[in-house]
Amino acid sequence: MTVDGLWRAIGVLTVYPLRETESWTPETVGSAMVYYPLVGTLIGISLWMLYVLLSALFAPPIVHVLLIAGLVLITGGLHLNSLANTVDGLNRGHSREDILQILKDIHVGTIAVAVVMLMVLLKYACLGQLSGDEVLTALILMATLSRYAMVQMACFSPYALASGSLGEPFVRGVRHEHFRTTLLLTFLLVWGFGGTRGLLIGCLVALATLGYQAYCVRRLGGITADVLGATNEVNESLVLILMTMV
Repeated sequence: MTVDGLWRAIGVLTVYPLRETESWTPETVGSAMVYYPLVGTLIGISLWMLYVLLSALFAPPIVHVLLIAGLVLITGGLHLNSLANTVDGLNRGHSREDILQILKDIHVGTIAVAVVMLMVLLKYACLGQLSGDEVLTALILMATLSRYAMVQMACFSPYALASGSLGEPFVRGVRHEHFRTTLLLTFLLVWGFGGTRGLLIGCLVALATLGYQAYCVRRLGGITADVLGATNEVNESLVLILMTMV
């Protein structure tokens, strides 16, 4: 774990600019992904600060819309794009080769756009069901656990594309020692901000990610960078749903 790895993680997960000289090897990416849950917590805290500011100015429905917009601005909408690509590939592709070819296409279909819209609406609806006191916990758990899920997925999945692809370091760079550190860091963050409720939600997220991983490996023979990004988006919504139930 290095400070340099933390800056790389921030650069990947947010709009914070990376240095042009950054080297992207499995080793540097793996050490950076250790920090994904911590970066998620920082994103969650930033969103909560935005929530407090907006709540003093606007009615709750407007605040929730602007909060989701803030999340998109902080992350650059990167994972929404990955979700659209993944849905498009899994929906339109009949074989592994078809799906992987569609994932490389920058254009997306109607179903992909509809799923992205529904995911945003789902987040909006869930935020509307939470009390003001629950919002801090919800935002931090949402951002932390969804980014933990990407590390879990990357560590225990083969890479579906040929060597040399852009997303390869993000899958092959995470070793078991990286995952153990990430798991410990996630446990401390989730316990600190969410207590036993947060740990229960974390266990459910880990199980859901395991199921999604099994499905993607069966359909694709592995995962891609888009699949990782979709993992983040799906788990953000899952955490918010669980916050309204648990």
